[in-house]
Amino acid sequence: MNISFPRKRVALSLALAFLILFIVLGQALFSRAVTAEREMIEELRTRQRILELDIQNKTRLLHANKTTIGVIGEYRVTLPIDEVAFFSSVERELAKNGIQVNSMKPSKAVSGNSAVQIDFVGPYYSVLNVMADWRRMGTAVRMVNVSLSRDEPGMVKGTAVLETVLSEGGV
Repeated sequence: MNISFPRKRVALSLALAFLILFIVLGQALFSRAVTAEREMIEELRTRQRILELDIQNKTRLLHANKTTIGVIGEYRVTLPIDEVAFFSSVERELAKNGIQVNSMKPSKAVSGNSAVQIDFVGPYYSVLNVMADWRRMGTAVRMVNVSLSRDEPGMVKGTAVLETVLSEGGV
């Protein structure tokens, strides 16, 4: 089986053509894979930037939260020992601002809390001062409900329900 020279040339040419075809095909597939990897790298870099910004934002919020907790921790709130102490501190603020108390009675409160309902009459701005004073009176107080209506000129009548948590010894 001796192959003639032209047939050898054709076979060698075909082998060379297939080799070139495989190299070009391999190059195309490799180029596609490199392009896909570059796109993946760019997408990951974008995600990294987004996550870094998110981390910076969360770090800033965490710092703000720690600062706020520190400020809140410095604010000392006392709890009234019993309902009498709570009622008298509420009434003291009313008297200090010249508000007439029509009635003051216990009110329904969330379990474990104590509440008082106050019906009062007084000058409008004095009533606003009382509300501010209740907030600053040093004991934990929450205004559950307030309603105001006009009475005589410059005067308002109102009802407020205040709630607090009693200290462990309170009844």
